[in-house]
Amino acid sequence: MSKKIYSESELVEGLTPYNTHADELASASLSEMGLKASESDYTTALKRIEALLDAELNTPEGDVLEKLISFVEAYEDEHHPI
Repeated sequence: MSKKIYSESELVEGLTPYNTHADELASASLSEMGLKASESDYTTALKRIEALLDAELNTPEGDVLEKLISFVEAYEDEHHPI
């Protein structure tokens, strides 16, 4: 049985930041998706971060914590610059 060898262009055909999840290298921001974060989203994220502060790295909870922290930092940079 022989295996087909795919070209690089065949391997990446149809991939976008919205459907690519390998190693979480691609991500779409809220603005790229046409969404705006609200003050309520920000407040909710802060509360969730507080609940997850003891989460260990490389666990599902730790991954959520990292994403929430990134969201809060981006929100604060845009809405509450120093």
